[in-house]
Amino acid sequence: MPLVLLKVAKWLLSKGAVLLLAGGVAVCVFALWIFIQKSYSSEGERVTELASLQERASELYAKLELAHSRLIEVGEDLEETRRRLEAAQSVIEYFDGILNRIERFITMSAAERAESEARLEEAKKQRDSLASKRKELLSEQAELRVDRIAFSEEARSLESRIGELELESSDFLEHLEESWTRLKPYLIVSLASIILVPIAWKLFAFYLWAPLLTLAGPIRLLKHDIPAPSLSSQGVSVRVQLQQENRLWVKESYLQASDESLKRRTRFLLNWSFPATCLAAGLTEMVEFSQEDEGEGSVTVSPQRKAELEVALLEVPEGSQVVVRPSCIAGLVSRGLEQVKISRRWRLFHPQAWLTFQFRYFIFEGPCALIVSGVRGVRFETLDTKVDKGRRSNQIATIGFTPNLAYGVVRAETFWTYFRGFNPLFDDVFRGRGVFLCQEISEEETTGAARFWGNFWSSVLKVLGV
Repeated sequence: MPLVLLKVAKWLLSKGAVLLLAGGVAVCVFALWIFIQKSYSSEGERVTELASLQERASELYAKLELAHSRLIEVGEDLEETRRRLEAAQSVIEYFDGILNRIERFITMSAAERAESEARLEEAKKQRDSLASKRKELLSEQAELRVDRIAFSEEARSLESRIGELELESSDFLEHLEESWTRLKPYLIVSLASIILVPIAWKLFAFYLWAPLLTLAGPIRLLKHDIPAPSLSSQGVSVRVQLQQENRLWVKESYLQASDESLKRRTRFLLNWSFPATCLAAGLTEMVEFSQEDEGEGSVTVSPQRKAELEVALLEVPEGSQVVVRPSCIAGLVSRGLEQVKISRRWRLFHPQAWLTFQFRYFIFEGPCALIVSGVRGVRFETLDTKVDKGRRSNQIATIGFTPNLAYGVVRAETFWTYFRGFNPLFDDVFRGRGVFLCQEISEEETTGAARFWGNFWSSVLKVLGV
């Protein structure tokens, strides 16, 4: 019961942590979205109001200019009216003066007197008309001055509001616009590079780089013939029989069942001679089984975490050798008291090594047995130069081969399969008399970042021969 409660608590804690993290990310993303939306909305309102106020300010300045021009015209008209009014008043004073009236009755004829009286009446009418016009002009002048003051006050208020709106511009949108302006050329170049560079590289690699392999011969790690290894059993699980003085090292994730009579202990590294390789290949914290008493014990090996994997038991007899990628090893069986001999061969100066970027090979010497794993099973093929001139295999699927085979690489069969990522640039090709092992399926399909980092890590392991 306490164990069940502990598992429930652990499950709740893990789910709570995930939900808390997801909730926090969701809240942050939503807050950022609200901030951007409000910034965009307020900026739009600010720009709209600013445009409206600037338009109104332009109309006010036009009215102010018109009022100012009209005031100048009214002032000139007032001055002209004043001069004409003074002239009319002078005429009236002249004809209406006392001296004029005496002379008019004594010396003037009736026709002259009538003409003088007519001119006097005309001057009075003109004076009255000019006085009325002057009054209208003064009224208009006063109204224009009032309007000009009102327009000036409104324009001052608009200018103040326009200044405030210009200062209230969104820094976020300004920075966004500036960033886009500065980065736009680089983004276009980067986008074009992301699209075109991989295409150009694959064209170069397929049609120029890969054909260089024709200048380099295959790699042969062993010149003479050796006894051929054999595949004793394979499937979802294999049963390994351990006799006295036999030892088995198996990954914890591949251990399914074992006899109680076997002695167990933990081996932190399969071989301390190359710790980095063991760490990279996952050959760490392995379980070691040994049969110390007379009789037999058995261990069942089966993948416990990946349902697509199957295992096979490869028997390497006395005097035989096999090259195997350590990352494909699930377990190792020693058929004697001594530990399994593992040697390394470097090919730093071989042209093919530099073209394929594989410089190191691990050779396991018999007598021993290897438990290898492969996706959907392991295929065991026997070659003989009298029958086969060469056998092509997907490079990703290759598990191992006998070192007396001539190991080379050839370009992928079609460009389209290489371009679409269905096949690597090179396929492995084996020639001679011996055996090689490969997976039934090269790998599980991955996409996106998983494919990139998976390919990167596989490339690093390939350089190290892992």
